[in-house]
Amino acid sequence: MTVKRLLGAVGIDRFGLFHKRQQLLWLIPVLLLLCGGQARALTVVGLHSAELEVAQLETEPTPQQTLDGLAQVLVKLSGRRDVASSEGYRGILEQAPMLLSQYRFRPKENGALLELKYDAPALDRLLSEAGIRGPGTQRPAVLLWLAVDDSGRLDYAPPDHPALLALERRARQRGLPLQQPLLDLQDQVALPPQALRELSDAAVREASARYRPDAILMGWVFAEGGVWHSRFNLLAQGESRTLAPDGDLAAQMAEAADSAADLLLLGGAPRQAFSYRPRGLVLDIEGVDSQSAYLQLISLLRGTEGVSAVFPERFSQGRLQLRVQLETSVARLQQTLELEPRLQEIPQFGSAQPGDTGLLQYRWSGLGEAAQ
Repeated sequence: MTVKRLLGAVGIDRFGLFHKRQQLLWLIPVLLLLCGGQARALTVVGLHSAELEVAQLETEPTPQQTLDGLAQVLVKLSGRRDVASSEGYRGILEQAPMLLSQYRFRPKENGALLELKYDAPALDRLLSEAGIRGPGTQRPAVLLWLAVDDSGRLDYAPPDHPALLALERRARQRGLPLQQPLLDLQDQVALPPQALRELSDAAVREASARYRPDAILMGWVFAEGGVWHSRFNLLAQGESRTLAPDGDLAAQMAEAADSAADLLLLGGAPRQAFSYRPRGLVLDIEGVDSQSAYLQLISLLRGTEGVSAVFPERFSQGRLQLRVQLETSVARLQQTLELEPRLQEIPQFGSAQPGDTGLLQYRWSGLGEAAQ
């Protein structure tokens, strides 16, 4: 699935001032690639951002646009399409102007795209106070197999097919990460498009094993009498659910994505069933202010003796938070990192010994970046 960059190299804050946003630009695709390749669940970025199609470029968003963008974000954060019925929802919307931290207009054919970003700490605090809970940033990965039968020709949906675009769009609006199969020779042999028309659970499970998804959404879209129809099977939680959405093509794809999101992001009580947060020591590192610094740091930690896995969790204003899984002791890791001149440990306060709290704090000096 194509990942849109939510903010350009230059952004505008709510006061109309220009600011460089290159840190966010390079980090978004890097995080997705790193997390998608190591864990079954995916870390979803951009949950505090929204996109609106607008008629033309403007100098600043209107109050209604700021409100609409926040409403979009609340759906993503909560995972609920009916979040508007929650107590406290209106009170959060009323603070939309205060919560807006950045915006950017981008020209596009027949209009413009307005990209909005809202203050994550303030918004998360308001959601917590309102009792609105969500599934978190790590969410179940859904592998999508989609075939299209158009005028008797059955094949996998091409990247620009309206059905695929509509499915991806609605999944993004719900904060549900969709993965596309490679559709290489191995996939084509294991799962020909005909198997999707037959909605063969066994065949799709076998073909999907190489991707290790949390859930599988398989479907086929076909034209009959000039009208689009679709059928889907959702394989999740050890069950198979058949979906037969109604409406026009866009509505059918939205309903398929919504059905998957309702099950996987909410899943009944308790609401946090799909909060995939890996365990491990947390490293909080300041001074990570460039792509070069980020890549050097990740490479360093993954090559450190005793480190079995590194999961990026959060990045904000040059501060990167990682969760590190160890095959050694915290004390041994600290001793190893003491030998790295680019990392300077920040001592903990009080009587706690380093590592007792499950958190280590460092400052990245950036030494050696200029040489690369």
